[in-house]
Amino acid sequence: MIPAEACLLHVYLNASRRWHGQPLYRAAVETARVLPVAGASVFLVDLSFGAHHRLRDAKNEYSFVDIPVVMEVVDAPDRVDALVAGLATMVVEGLVTVEPVRVIRYAHHEEAVASTADRLAVSREGGAQMSIEGDVQKVTVYIGSSDVWQGGNLAMAIIERCRALGMAGATASLGVLGFGKHSVIHRTHLFGLSAGLPEKIEIVDHPDRIAEILPVLEEMVEGGLIVVQDLRAIRYVNHPTSPKV
Repeated sequence: MIPAEACLLHVYLNASRRWHGQPLYRAAVETARVLPVAGASVFLVDLSFGAHHRLRDAKNEYSFVDIPVVMEVVDAPDRVDALVAGLATMVVEGLVTVEPVRVIRYAHHEEAVASTADRLAVSREGGAQMSIEGDVQKVTVYIGSSDVWQGGNLAMAIIERCRALGMAGATASLGVLGFGKHSVIHRTHLFGLSAGLPEKIEIVDHPDRIAEILPVLEEMVEGGLIVVQDLRAIRYVNHPTSPKV
């Protein structure tokens, strides 16, 4: 069980690095699974550069194997510390960060209990200028790519609900490798995607707006993980007169 006050671990690795004959990121996930921690997800990075200032583009077929991936783990601080110690000899080049998060919901589908929260029906869509600066919060929802809501894809449903409720924005990212409560590894395959790949949705807005969306997310996410982080927004301004791209 993940406690309410938990830690989020990010491990930035290069997809081409190997450990004892297998990709390093796969070995890192196996280490997390054996420890064990509650779950781990690996996401592909589209475009980046690192210590050597070499640009790596996932959409360029010639450099695909040399791009970064990010492993994310949410669990109790002591278990995250134990995992960091276990990865110390493996991750000799890369970046490891740990930050506090607050767990709002953590449940597997078989344990999910229907929420009694009322659905919000307020929409702020229109022509008003939206600005986010100062103290904000980020909600990250970890689910499976095959999760559904009312017959459709859950991630898409969450994005659409956030848009209807006038949230500042929401972003969905599909992972390439991960495991959850049952410790079953899900990964991409050469001839198609796995049905249970990790997927995350990130939502950033003012704390009062996040407080409004959380009951909605708890109702929609029967099995998964929802965490909240406190952040400081430097600048985000949406002018309704700006050209749409």
